[in-house]
Amino acid sequence: MAPQQSAKSLYAQRTGMSARRLTWRESVAAAVTRLIQRSGRRTFSRDELIHHELPRMVEETHSDGQTPWQTVSRILQELRDDGQLEFLRPGKYRALGEKVR
Repeated sequence: MAPQQSAKSLYAQRTGMSARRLTWRESVAAAVTRLIQRSGRRTFSRDELIHHELPRMVEETHSDGQTPWQTVSRILQELRDDGQLEFLRPGKYRALGEKVR
């Protein structure tokens, strides 16, 4: 079984979630918001985001892709380009607001 399929299955089993399909941007933005709210700090790493949120993002997007972590990286770059995140150094970001969109 592929890693993203097992992550999707585990998250679905754990939460019983079957909400509408989100875009990757919506899901990553929501994941960043959850992570910064949970941690109480706006600085986070890509690895931290993936570790805590990837199964939920895969489920929310109904993704069957082979490389969801690469999609997360691309979306983080887009959020940076749109002024939602500040790039600190490779793999490290700071949210510029309380909520990322």
